[in-house]
Amino acid sequence: MKILFHLNSMGRGGAEHVVSTLSRKLSKNGHDVIVATQWYSENEYPLGDKVKRVNVGLTEEDEKAGRVSKAFRRLFRLRDCVKVEKPDLVISFCAKANFRSAFSLFGMNTPLIVSVRNNPVEDYAGHRIATRYMEKKACGCVFQTPDAMSFFSKDFQKRSRIIFNPLDEEYLNISADMVPEASARSKRIVNVGRISKQKNQLLLLKSFKKIADKYPDYKVEIYGDFQEQDILDEITSYIEKNSLNDRVVIMPPTNKLKEKISDAALFVLSSDFEGMPNSLIEAMALGIPSISTDCPCGGSRLLMEQEDSGILVPVGDADALADAMDRVLSDEQLSDKLSRNALKITDKVQPDKICREWEEFIDYAKRN
Repeated sequence: MKILFHLNSMGRGGAEHVVSTLSRKLSKNGHDVIVATQWYSENEYPLGDKVKRVNVGLTEEDEKAGRVSKAFRRLFRLRDCVKVEKPDLVISFCAKANFRSAFSLFGMNTPLIVSVRNNPVEDYAGHRIATRYMEKKACGCVFQTPDAMSFFSKDFQKRSRIIFNPLDEEYLNISADMVPEASARSKRIVNVGRISKQKNQLLLLKSFKKIADKYPDYKVEIYGDFQEQDILDEITSYIEKNSLNDRVVIMPPTNKLKEKISDAALFVLSSDFEGMPNSLIEAMALGIPSISTDCPCGGSRLLMEQEDSGILVPVGDADALADAMDRVLSDEQLSDKLSRNALKITDKVQPDKICREWEEFIDYAKRN
């Protein structure tokens, strides 16, 4: 089968990570795979040697056009790509790419599978007409959680599946004897994710401030490739005003995240909303004791449904997060229990297993 993936870029985001893994796996399984993106990013996830990369973005001349004109040009760039490549199937990721794919394929018989990667209330509620057209045009959709699926029409839900994100292969095969006990962990609390309003790292800092005096040897490290400057300024200001300069570090981008965080005392996801956070999956696969906000649309809840595999706290509740952090840091037995149970996440997100689920759904969606 010839499969064309469409998304905005291959930059270091959750959807891009999934496409990177799927494209490599599907090409190894004998499929012809094309990845069509709007632009190239400086720091991208790799694609397999057999995967073809195509640019369907705007030219420098196109960028001079008005907003509406640019929108149509994007549609026609993708449509022309489909006409040239003649894929058996198009799979798109994230709202804008889903809409673009649906409208680009107007009047064409090429099947389309879309994938919703974030909280649909944030991405789709303000685009009712485009969403309804996408639902009609797509032969199916891949969701990450039941909560995300429930936002859409009943008919669309019947043509959809819930598939977890695949774990990056470098995080596989980590056994309990490879994971440090609480007493041997470094005195670091880590957060991984772009510095943004959605990720709400400021909540983590406010919670840490509440317990900082009790744990004078501990630091917070924030690993974030992409930054919203106003949010970064707000975080920097909070650090300075609360004399946390020696206790909080904004880490530079790294391609060795696994090695950097594997012995952390605690991983904290402080987001206001998420799809299914890859950073949490990877932290659990490393056996790092983890805390997450119970954010829409329920991805963290699914990942931590195993008893004592992690701690969920209400969204935006600094007191609850501070209390949870205190519980883990003060109780080595609890820390070790969370660590051991977190490792079980690997069974749910094995990349070969996830790829098979995608292939099975592709066969089903095309037949129906």
